[in-house]
Amino acid sequence: MREGTCLSRADANAKGRMKKATHSLHIVALVAVGFMLAACGDQEGDQSASSSDSANDTLRVGVLGLPAMLGNPYASLNAPTIYTWSAIFDGLTYVGNDSVVRPWLATSWEATSPTTWVFKLREGVTFSNGEHFTADAVVNAVDYLISPEALTEVVAQMLSSMSGARAIDDYTVEITTKTPNVLFPREAASLRMVAPEHWRTVGREGFAREPHGTGPFRVVEWEPAVVRMEAFEESWRPPHFKKLDVYAVPEGPQRIQGVISGQLDIVLGTIPDQMEELEAAGHQWVSIPGGGIYTFSMILNREHPAFGPENEPLMDVRVRRAINYAIDREAYIEVLLSNTSRAPSQPVPPTAFGYNPDLEPYPYDPDLARALLAEAGYPDGFDLVFEIVPGTSIPNGTAIYQKVAEDLRAIGVNMELKTFPLPQYFNAVHTGEFKGQGFMMDFPTAPQLDALRGMRLHSCLWKTPWLCDADDQAMISEAMAAPDLATREALTQEIMRRYHEQAYLIYLFERVDYYGVRGSLDGFEAEGLFIQYDKVREAEKGLN
Repeated sequence: MREGTCLSRADANAKGRMKKATHSLHIVALVAVGFMLAACGDQEGDQSASSSDSANDTLRVGVLGLPAMLGNPYASLNAPTIYTWSAIFDGLTYVGNDSVVRPWLATSWEATSPTTWVFKLREGVTFSNGEHFTADAVVNAVDYLISPEALTEVVAQMLSSMSGARAIDDYTVEITTKTPNVLFPREAASLRMVAPEHWRTVGREGFAREPHGTGPFRVVEWEPAVVRMEAFEESWRPPHFKKLDVYAVPEGPQRIQGVISGQLDIVLGTIPDQMEELEAAGHQWVSIPGGGIYTFSMILNREHPAFGPENEPLMDVRVRRAINYAIDREAYIEVLLSNTSRAPSQPVPPTAFGYNPDLEPYPYDPDLARALLAEAGYPDGFDLVFEIVPGTSIPNGTAIYQKVAEDLRAIGVNMELKTFPLPQYFNAVHTGEFKGQGFMMDFPTAPQLDALRGMRLHSCLWKTPWLCDADDQAMISEAMAAPDLATREALTQEIMRRYHEQAYLIYLFERVDYYGVRGSLDGFEAEGLFIQYDKVREAEKGLN
């Protein structure tokens, strides 16, 4: 494939090769996705990407996958779904990569009591179906999220402190919480607004198929492998492009080749060793802190459905520390992540509220690891089964997992890696139907960049907790109900120390998100996985 050309149907059966890839890329998969023909129509030959863009004014984005729940913004907070929803929905607030909470659909806020927040709303904002954004939209969203119907919604679980909302006037709304929550304005970044009357009329399922938000684009059509949108020009943040197509392109190398060949403008969820080829072709490589860390989670709760005798070694803190000492993180961060990430010292990255700066990562010390195993009664090691999902947005994830398993074998811990499909993985997270002693898992803090956000997964707060300790839970509950920011931060830092010392997680690396952007585009920004599509534009000639 050559930069600036379109693939014909015959061309699409050819194989491309990445400079550093370890396997051939079957371009027929791209045809299955459908974005080649969508981008090129019936044209063949050497029509450039930029001239095609000028003709249809369509921004084309490639992601790992599309939202399985379509346009229901309360079903997830993570990639890759948020990449699509960023174009459609807005939250009350916005948390930047600098961890500062900024006005968004709410222009200001104040606590009028320990459990009451009053938000002033942005005026003149409309939804893409013409409804006006007022306090009614906020009340509608809160009423749904605290209702029994929303028990399975991820956002409802993340905003579980809410107890109600009422409109004071059209542009002032009061939200109450069950207990004091000094970080609620930060959490309100997850409170995305939906057109209230439309939601009430068609219900959750109907809205998912026909979503309307205040973002820069509105959905025209959901297809199996592409979401087609058009500009919502009346949006409070109107876009520069008239159309947006978001394509499901499961393989990272294919996404990169989509930019190089001129079929895609932006790709999300790439890996560092594709940087050289992308930049050599005149395009942009962007790496941004991802607001979390990647880990292996261990099933440490005897009440968990998957807990069995094989889990017993992991119940000893010496064993968990030994596993962490055995891993040479610097080796795979250098080779597989191009030194764009760091070894974590605790469950969250430095950008998160509550990060403890006094903690250091577990150093690579296999001798100490062996000594700890012997002290714990496992001088000859033991066997483990950990489950992974290959081909996810985790950069070079499979190769990193294999390196971890290799390091553990060196101290006698035989980690067998078993793969399972993404839908089965998501189901197991909720039901506990794992087949091993641990599994790949991130510790998220985005979009609010709160260290306690991930605690809803990695503590007794989860509905099928793989980690549940009464003392830990008391600390978490106390921190969540802290009366002021200073107390909340101090208590959270102690929780970070506790999780570090107990080695509840197998720490891998701080999350970094990698993006490929067409060289002639300006304005690409991503914070907390939220893409500001309205800022993306064609660069002025001579400036790029």
